Amino acid sequence: MVGRRIAIVVQGLVEKSDSIGYDAVFEWGLLSEMFGRDQVDIFCERFDANLHADVPVQPMGNFWVYVDQNPSATILYHYCDGWPAFDEYIMNAGREVVVRWHNNTPPWFYGASHRRSVERTVRGFRTIVNFAGNTHLRFWVNSNFTLDQLRAVGGRADTGAVIFPGSKFLESERDTVPVLQSDALAGEGKVRPLRLLFVSRVVAHKGHAHVIELAGYLKTALRRDLIVSFLGRDDPSSGLKGRLQRMAGDLGVEVRFEGEVSNEELHTAYLAADLFICLSEHEGFGMPVFEAMRLGVPVICLRRTALSELMQVHPFALDELDYVRAAAMVRLIDDEAVRARVLSIQASILRTYTRQVIMDQLAAALDGARGHWTGNAACPDANALEDAEIVRSRVNDEVRHGYWPEPGFEQIPREFGENYVTLYDVESYEAMLTSDHGLAGLPDQKSRDDFVSISHREFMSPNGKRLEEGITFAAQQAPGRIHLIYGPYARFPRGFFSVDFEIEAEQSGDPGVVLELEAAAEGEEPVASRAVTVVQIRSEGGLRLLFPVGLEHTIMEFRIGLKVSGNCNFLFRGVTIRNQRQSLAMLPDTPPPQPRRRLSWPKRVSRVVDTKVLSPVAMKHFRKGDSFRDRAWWNDAASAYEAGLCVEPNAFAYLVQLGNCSKEAGCLERSEAAFLKALALRPDDRDANLQIGRLYVLKGDRGAAHTHFLKAIGLERAAAEAMRELGKTGFALEALPDLFG
Repeated sequence: MVGRRIAIVVQGLVEKSDSIGYDAVFEWGLLSEMFGRDQVDIFCERFDANLHADVPVQPMGNFWVYVDQNPSATILYHYCDGWPAFDEYIMNAGREVVVRWHNNTPPWFYGASHRRSVERTVRGFRTIVNFAGNTHLRFWVNSNFTLDQLRAVGGRADTGAVIFPGSKFLESERDTVPVLQSDALAGEGKVRPLRLLFVSRVVAHKGHAHVIELAGYLKTALRRDLIVSFLGRDDPSSGLKGRLQRMAGDLGVEVRFEGEVSNEELHTAYLAADLFICLSEHEGFGMPVFEAMRLGVPVICLRRTALSELMQVHPFALDELDYVRAAAMVRLIDDEAVRARVLSIQASILRTYTRQVIMDQLAAALDGARGHWTGNAACPDANALEDAEIVRSRVNDEVRHGYWPEPGFEQIPREFGENYVTLYDVESYEAMLTSDHGLAGLPDQKSRDDFVSISHREFMSPNGKRLEEGITFAAQQAPGRIHLIYGPYARFPRGFFSVDFEIEAEQSGDPGVVLELEAAAEGEEPVASRAVTVVQIRSEGGLRLLFPVGLEHTIMEFRIGLKVSGNCNFLFRGVTIRNQRQSLAMLPDTPPPQPRRRLSWPKRVSRVVDTKVLSPVAMKHFRKGDSFRDRAWWNDAASAYEAGLCVEPNAFAYLVQLGNCSKEAGCLERSEAAFLKALALRPDDRDANLQIGRLYVLKGDRGAAHTHFLKAIGLERAAAEAMRELGKTGFALEALPDLFG
């Protein structure tokens, strides 16, 4: 095939375990082979040149020139749900674009634990819905299951084609059938622990909890120790890894979370495993299952979503989470004859997923083929079908006649069915996500509708009395960390807001009573607080606090405490929230002009600007230093930076890095020398002044620290007075950095 220009676009090529990024590179290789390397270009917004060193990745700046010069080229967009600017472009490009979609996780897997993930997956499905309604867009999906999912959200049957995803092991093994492992569990298997493996990101729908639960049952049923290894990166913000570790501890199962690993480490892990266990509840394809089979590892999997099609004849595929049946399969794998049959069946299944199969799918899609892929009958080999029946019969016998204890633990909730997300699901979750008092949709300050009112009914008061118009409470109790009013635990977007407390005080009450108003993120110290007297309450009415929200979806709480008690009663009506976006918009992105009057700084040195390209020798050392810094190997990082600075002694950025890493390593004198040399080159650089200020705090030199901190601020009189006033109005000055990301 010749004469066809294709532009592959992917947002990121920076993570070694990114399946979308790898698939883009894999398809670039196949399409280059089909049409010629000069006909296929690949563009990326963020990429690590060392990750795919042999791939000519181009920055997105080149893409816009390319599309102007090649109006008939096909754009192949590897979709990830975090690039709205490019999504908007292809929606309005008016030209042929193919969206490569690997499916999205249904939102219900995250609804109870990780709202940010819910929002991301709902946003991803909404974009696919919008794409599906655009006549210029076509889809390449990763399985028949994903094609059915596309149709469930409104995609037409004639817009999608199935193309299996690329695998690192598929590329390396080419089309050969793997050499099957013959060292089964016989002999040493009765002594050493059983080694179970699962490879996946640590996220809710991948079934890690089911694997741990199964391992707990196997330990009891088989009277055998086990080691469960999980490979794949974790999202610390979800807290899932911690919950899984506690669960494993309760069941007495040894679990190892290995994190993200290299290709070589992954290859070794597959070969070391006795069994690969995949109990995932949602798979667009199920790549690790095929990688395990390709390396000769017996697989037990849950026959759900895409795996229900691709593994339909595998005798160790479970139709439900039946731990007795799974335990029977594990016991049978010790039988050499059963093991050999299972590996033979897996080899037959693998013939449906090869490099040549994917090339055939690409060619068919480019020639206009649409709809389900029918060239991958799950097991066309008659001998393998017969073997599957024999193994399935052995499993049934083992279940009927074996000794199986009752599960001694409560089964955790799980999802049944094929997990198709519909338009109703998308609309329902969108409504849920936007129902938090309308805070995410607050317009700019000074708009006619720039506020959201939250009624007293959404607040709690242990000793207050609820009335129709508000909550009445008294100040005749001991002051301290007691909260008279607190709530409403509303989710806020990132930004800068004000809250007005609507409080009334009785006219004849004790004027010496003082209340404490607070705005706090759930479980955190207040980000803003203010003491108000009865006199202020009577005269001001709405009592305002300004507060920042540094992270999306932060749960905020507003509280009224008692600072000075007395004989006075109050009525709380609620709060009013306003957006202060315009205040943020006016903050300068560049340093303010130098003031006429300034503090006495150390003698100025003329600024030196780096204008030349750093030498390759120096950059080699600097890159090594960056690598060590990312690992937190501070001593090695500092040594590498020093080596590069011997070649390029005035490389300002790396002098600062040397100072930072030396500080982290506890080498304060070396750190100070590096920072001072950097400041000799750029005396007004704010970051360098900030960093050396922190160093002087560690050294106990408060005077020098203050000098450099003030210089980092670039302070002038008006700014100093504004900061003082911010503090007086209850704004927590330590929260200021949150406003700037």
